[in-house]
Amino acid sequence: MSSERVFPRVERLGFASRYAGPLAVTLILAACGGGGGNGGGGIAQPPDPEPAPDNDPPPETGDDARRAVLSDIGTAIIVPALEDFDMVAMGLQTAAAAVAATPSEVPTSDAAKAAWNTAMTSWQRAEVLQVGPAGRSTNPDAVAGGQDLRDSIYSWPFTLDTCALEAAAANGDAVDGTTPINITGLGAIEHLLFTDAPDPACASQPDAAARAAHLSRLADRIALLATSLLERWDPAADDFLEQWTTAGLDSSVIYGRPQDALDALSIALFYVEKQTKDRKVALPTGLPVTDLNCADPVACPEFLESRLSRRTGENLIANFQAFRDLFTGVDGAMGVNDLLIGIDRQDLADQIVVQVDDVLALLAQIEADTGFDAAVEAITDNDECVNAFSSSSGLPPCALLGVMKSALDTFRGPIVSALGLAIPSAAAGDND
Repeated sequence: MSSERVFPRVERLGFASRYAGPLAVTLILAACGGGGGNGGGGIAQPPDPEPAPDNDPPPETGDDARRAVLSDIGTAIIVPALEDFDMVAMGLQTAAAAVAATPSEVPTSDAAKAAWNTAMTSWQRAEVLQVGPAGRSTNPDAVAGGQDLRDSIYSWPFTLDTCALEAAAANGDAVDGTTPINITGLGAIEHLLFTDAPDPACASQPDAAARAAHLSRLADRIALLATSLLERWDPAADDFLEQWTTAGLDSSVIYGRPQDALDALSIALFYVEKQTKDRKVALPTGLPVTDLNCADPVACPEFLESRLSRRTGENLIANFQAFRDLFTGVDGAMGVNDLLIGIDRQDLADQIVVQVDDVLALLAQIEADTGFDAAVEAITDNDECVNAFSSSSGLPPCALLGVMKSALDTFRGPIVSALGLAIPSAAAGDND
């Protein structure tokens, strides 16, 4: 285990269970004290009265309401997402080590592909949660408390340098903090797992054993970063959760106001506008989008996010499900919609959920049919695609973009305005 792993895993799993531990011990001790006696006829003490249930409703408006929502999002969505990625990254590390040990065996390779898919699904959810240490530390759109950990884990849409990656495998290069992000991360692992050999155009041609050994080094690095990111939020370690949940109080030096943390969340939510809608759907389908250009007059499937592994549609689903959860909250906890309801905008809270559910339903339909990657590759008529986008019906991947636009117009327009949320500079001048 690397020295960067500060805490044993058993101490990191489940913040909620850690908080519940002392309470459980207290209850057990109370039970023993009340029922044990001394067997000698001592006077039994009456049990302590049951504490009165807390029936106070959560605050609906103001800074207390904002902190309550931030707290629920942090403890019920962000931290569980990072815990999940930490767990599946370790599974990927184990599977990749098995490939390195037996590089020519198909079952171990298939197991590693399955582990990478699981890790990718988990990370695609975390893509929408880029607040605090995962976020950017530099402008444009620097995030308060940002430490750039996201780019080290997954650098897409930064173009992977596959020949440099093959050269690193051939040379047996170490994978560490000095490794360029265009030859490491989940994208580099996808390349080595889902291609059988280097591109003949590359100068370096590592054999299967060298590629498998490098795959294992890449997976080791991902596991290390996953644990490091989780520890940034862990109350027992760096405790960014405290900064998030107490925004505007003396205990939070990162966020001077709860609104500052909500603004950071708003910028994170715009991932679904700028990356999911524009780059993952509009660009490959060849539809116009600000600052992105598909030179082919029909479509640009070469820009599909996960074309090698054929899982771009699953990425889209994970992005939009995380987006939905941030509005609705999960497991009875609060979300952004509670702030809308607090200012009498139940209509917007209902509207965004209905529209996002439309997106998820169409995505499920596309995935059940040919899958998103194949659907984009099947586009042969740009006019038909434009018509489908305009009417949100017809050619599936183009109609999907129309449905996405309806949902995200609701977010970036009336919802951002109603809650006074920030818009990232990258999206400030968009008209699409």
